[in-house]
Amino acid sequence: MRQRLAVLIGSLLALAGITAGLLWLEPRCRAPMPEPSVPAGYYQEAFVLTLSAPEGGTIYYTTDGSEPSPQSAVYTDGIRIENRSDQPNVYNAVQNVVADWKNYVPNSTPVEKGTVVRAIFVSDWGAESDILTQTYFVGIPQPEDRYTLSLVFEPDELFGTDGIYVTGTDYDAWYSAAVNPDPDEVRLNSMLNYLQDLEIPAVVQILGEDGEILNQSIGLRLQGRASRREDKKPFTLTARVEYGGSNVFDVSLFDGVTSHSVMLKRYLTDVLATDLAADRDVSVLHTQPVRVYLNGEFWYDCYMTERYDQQFFRQYYQVSDRWLVKEGTPNEDTEDGAVQSAYDEYMYWVETADFSDPDQWEQFLKETDLQSYIDYMVINYYLCNVDMAEYTNYVVWRSSYEGNGPYEDARWRWCIYDIGALEWIPNYPEQYGSAETVNLFSEEYMYSQMRMYNALKRVPEFCRRFVLSFMDMVNNNFRPESVQSVLEKYGMDLNWQNGFFRKRPQYATAHLAEEFGLTGTLETVIITTEDAGRGTVTVNTSQIDLSDGSWSGQYYTDYPITVTAQANPGYRFAGWKGDAHETGETITVSLDGGAALEAVFLPE
Repeated sequence: MRQRLAVLIGSLLALAGITAGLLWLEPRCRAPMPEPSVPAGYYQEAFVLTLSAPEGGTIYYTTDGSEPSPQSAVYTDGIRIENRSDQPNVYNAVQNVVADWKNYVPNSTPVEKGTVVRAIFVSDWGAESDILTQTYFVGIPQPEDRYTLSLVFEPDELFGTDGIYVTGTDYDAWYSAAVNPDPDEVRLNSMLNYLQDLEIPAVVQILGEDGEILNQSIGLRLQGRASRREDKKPFTLTARVEYGGSNVFDVSLFDGVTSHSVMLKRYLTDVLATDLAADRDVSVLHTQPVRVYLNGEFWYDCYMTERYDQQFFRQYYQVSDRWLVKEGTPNEDTEDGAVQSAYDEYMYWVETADFSDPDQWEQFLKETDLQSYIDYMVINYYLCNVDMAEYTNYVVWRSSYEGNGPYEDARWRWCIYDIGALEWIPNYPEQYGSAETVNLFSEEYMYSQMRMYNALKRVPEFCRRFVLSFMDMVNNNFRPESVQSVLEKYGMDLNWQNGFFRKRPQYATAHLAEEFGLTGTLETVIITTEDAGRGTVTVNTSQIDLSDGSWSGQYYTDYPITVTAQANPGYRFAGWKGDAHETGETITVSLDGGAALEAVFLPE
């Protein structure tokens, strides 16, 4: 009788989904995830990692990055974690990561290697836990100046015969059979896997000085165009609901904002543009240096950057809906082809408009943030971006509506994007010469072919604003002292790129004078103040650095400069001394023979 009753009770409990006192609704509810005895991170000595989970089940694990399953190794009494850097390379040894792989010699020198442990707990009743993913480094110094970014994925999905990082089965069959194959013939067609916009699921774990910062399932794909053909290709990491339950990263990766997607960029110039142009009227992508490992194997040092998407403009500009045009190709960030068509129509109108007509000029300014366009052009020129044009490598945006916010005016604005050409120019000395001497205004480069630029060059107001803004940035954003402080953040100095930033000003100012037919001379402007804490001074479009009490810069005498003083709270502006004796906060100064001004601020 008791036996029958026990069977009956067991049957009723099974029907209710309650087993052995556990409240898992099998198999819909998740079992608890295994817990590691040691958190992910850097360790000096080898150790045995133990995993724990409730009784009534089994832990399965992998150490190659693949997802664990009941077919994986059974965890018993610990996993030894040690320095594996002397083991042969796995991913660095893959040959078909470039089109001409017969002539490519992979890196055979062992690189740093950590250990990725992935584990699940499966209850006796079939419920599986979420996957534990932890990355450990033993006997490897933790980088002091950057995060560690561990990308974990199914190896075949990235580097298998049809992985997204390699050439792929179809291409390899053609390439192997062809007599004297020229990979350039098929470099842009659909045969090459790594040129396709494919995405795989992955996990990103970010480690900082104090341990784990982020551990999230994401979508992983390649990014860039020319950079996809390199052996060490850059990635895009995207938060998606279907992978990690959210369309944004779980933690703030950049200055208190949330991000939907980030890129891994290898060129320092992209990073410098952000730091050097942060105060200009263009969008820039914030960055964070990272060291990247693929399933525990060192891949490269690079920079994790934001990405221009809906979340970016919502965070920084408080614009709830925007139009984004990126490289002329509609994608997930550009809504649809109608937005591109609208931008094309705008560009055609600019090209054909008669800006000597005040009404058309007023309409242009209503639809365009002119300062944004000027800053965009100057920054690309100064940083020698020979890879920029109106039809490629560009990002523009505008709010899709007019509202009360400062950016809700439906005006087109420009973004600094893909500006790394400065670093590969030295590879082509016969074509470009020395980078600092490159004149992007000359007929052989894109400025002479740009429809908007050439249309605007016929407008005197544009020429005046362009020349003054150009010199503002030479005197402030790109002055060697300013650049030096930025380079030091990344372990560089002014000798970087053969001293480019020391040498560029003399060529840049000469190119500017030639392009705009300037007939005046370069004269020095000196501005001082007794106490920089009492107020600020802006010259044309730049707030100048008066922290030492004095600032100097050079301007062409063709155009007068505009100088504005602004008192800080608790002080008042009392007037100008020196070559101007005026009390107005904003004055216009002609520069014949230069100018010396003192801004006087007094307590209220």
